[in-house]
Amino acid sequence: MRTTSNMLSNQYLTGYNQSLSQLSDIQQKISTSKDINKPSDDPVRIVRGLQFSGAANSNTMFSQNANDAISWMKTSDSNIISIQNVLTSIRTEVSKAISAGPASSYTTAAGIIDKAIDELVQLGNADMGGRYIFGGQNDTTPPFTRNSDGTVSYNGTYDGQLKNPALPFNAITNPNVATAGTITMTISPGAADPLRDKVNVDGQALFGTIDTTSTPPNQPQIFKDLLKIKQDVLNGTTAASGNAAVLTNDLGTIDAASNQVILAQSSIGARQSAYQTIKDRLVDDSLTIASDRSDNEDLDVAKASIDLQKAQNVYSAVLGVGARILPKSLLDYM
Repeated sequence: MRTTSNMLSNQYLTGYNQSLSQLSDIQQKISTSKDINKPSDDPVRIVRGLQFSGAANSNTMFSQNANDAISWMKTSDSNIISIQNVLTSIRTEVSKAISAGPASSYTTAAGIIDKAIDELVQLGNADMGGRYIFGGQNDTTPPFTRNSDGTVSYNGTYDGQLKNPALPFNAITNPNVATAGTITMTISPGAADPLRDKVNVDGQALFGTIDTTSTPPNQPQIFKDLLKIKQDVLNGTTAASGNAAVLTNDLGTIDAASNQVILAQSSIGARQSAYQTIKDRLVDDSLTIASDRSDNEDLDVAKASIDLQKAQNVYSAVLGVGARILPKSLLDYM
């Protein structure tokens, strides 16, 4: 076969383009520190890379949810401890009132209990980031209100509440909703599970049964009991001799209220511990995902440096060969 100048030129251009393309690919890998930059580099590894990216994004979302949930439960726990302390102070005042004393001491004790009820309402309206933590799913408005007559009403939602609280119970049209007061924060794939992902304590779980028939309606049991105890203490000003038994019985009522609060604290404490464990696991998972992603995509810099030097040598050789085989032009004779 006869070899022509055009054939030499075409072969040269083919080799030139290949060496230049190889040099460009290596330079791109080094500049991005990635061994694969487009699907054609390695389709299988690109797919694996997308899977690692999805896993990393999910891990970031679940970690953020775990952090939010733990913050929520820490705030709840802190306020529940304060509520427990207030109940203890009320018990102390009632214990003092059992002993006979001047009439003014009963009035003073009743005033202290009334202020303590205000403090409980304030603690019950604790919020985190503008969300009221004890209001159930109605967490945008203060859940507890001290009415003008001294009673306390609950404005939030609670587990087991009627679907429409304004209407009577109906098993079909207006049933109880088991999760009406539940707030969930998911930390694993799939739909939220009210049992697994619940992070809150609603107003009924904290302050006892909500009395929907009271006047005003929706008074939590603990606040109703405290108002009665306050009145029992005031009654000591006129019936001190016969009031000791009533106040002694009130101590049992306060103990029951404390047990209710402790139960709520135990619930939130157990969930907080579980979320902390999962948060730690998510941190470990993120490290594993990052390592696997690096193994799949990252560039071997040492090997790439050698490949770059080889490509540069080839490119220089191709240019040298081209200078010898390309046809001379008129400029070579000028």
